[in-house]
Amino acid sequence: MAIIVIIHQIGKHFRQMAKQFESRTDARRLKLTVGAGLAAASTLLFLALIFEDIGDLADSDWSNLPIGMIVRYIVAMGLGGAIAGYALSNLFGRPGLLGWGLSLIGGVIAATFAGFLGSAIGLLPDLLSDGFQSRDIVAVGAGILVFPLALIGWPVLLPIWAGLISLVHLLATRLR
Repeated sequence: MAIIVIIHQIGKHFRQMAKQFESRTDARRLKLTVGAGLAAASTLLFLALIFEDIGDLADSDWSNLPIGMIVRYIVAMGLGGAIAGYALSNLFGRPGLLGWGLSLIGGVIAATFAGFLGSAIGLLPDLLSDGFQSRDIVAVGAGILVFPLALIGWPVLLPIWAGLISLVHLLATRLR
């Protein structure tokens, strides 16, 4: 009889451990999904800021553009958005009207933080090569303005960005 009780307790313990592992896996999946969605949104905002006028892009001489720096900052802004989304993932996927409000607020905070962080990451090679200078503070701080400047330069981006944030919220709701 004692052996049956011990086996039952061991089985119960393993079921609890499996449940905890599953909940940690779900939380990780939620964080990765929100991070990936906000990385896409941050990259879109940065691309809109760079290429505000599509006509000028078609007419520009691509050999004069600093393509390497543009690609570096595109990757950096995406990475900044992913980190911001991972950090703020708890604001997404909540039920009800409050959940939608939290996700929009989280999207604005993430876009602002992603611009700041993306600027810092994009400037990192320059910081490592020539050291920290006072103008670097201005360059990193200007990253905070990526979100509002992109929306001012291309207002049609606001519904596209809101759609991406809504999609991230719906995916997070499904994962919760």
